[in-house]
Amino acid sequence: MSRKFDAVVLGTGAAGLMCAIEAGKRGRRVAVMERAEKIGKKILISGGGRCNFTNLYCTPENFISANPHFAKSALARYTPMDFISLVEKHRISYHEKTLGQLFCDRAANDITEMLEEECLAAGVKIFLNQRVKEISRTTEFVVRRRGGVSCPGTGCRYGRAIHSKDGRNFIWLRRRAAIWIEDSEDEAGPGAVDVWREGEEEYCDLAGVSMEVIAQADGHAFPEKMLVTHWD
Repeated sequence: MSRKFDAVVLGTGAAGLMCAIEAGKRGRRVAVMERAEKIGKKILISGGGRCNFTNLYCTPENFISANPHFAKSALARYTPMDFISLVEKHRISYHEKTLGQLFCDRAANDITEMLEEECLAAGVKIFLNQRVKEISRTTEFVVRRRGGVSCPGTGCRYGRAIHSKDGRNFIWLRRRAAIWIEDSEDEAGPGAVDVWREGEEEYCDLAGVSMEVIAQADGHAFPEKMLVTHWD
């Protein structure tokens, strides 16, 4: 069976759900496909289960990009206060921690429930327990279901996004060409792996440890706390 949509978002992470909501508000027929049995599993484990949903001091200077003007444009169009207003609209209580980080007072599922309600209000269709093998394009995009996962505990598939042969993320927003969802029986393997590999399990004893570090890359340095997480 095939279904026709204007936009398909793969995965119910925070970015995917926000993308779907905004597309739905613009009158697009939107489908969100999630491998897990519930939405936002990675949201639920963020911030120690309280969800660090935004930062009061998020500025372009906090981002590194080949195009430094991109962050300026993106942050000007949707600011931390825009998301805070959405949180307050849903009567979610929150508190500020160090460095302007905002967390839910109760639990992270307050945020997932908020995003699910916003999807419903925008007419977004969410399909759970879905696996996507590939996306192809002729005159239209075709999403074929089935595939493997890189992080089974959270339903993460191919890291944060699936990539096509030319490197583009498989989050398609089309005004003219429709998107078809079809079935396929083949399996696919993961495209993202852990930092530590097999044979280095001794580092697993560090899970849960938080420490002050300075992360450095390409001439940039960031002093912050580093949290060592579990294997998944």
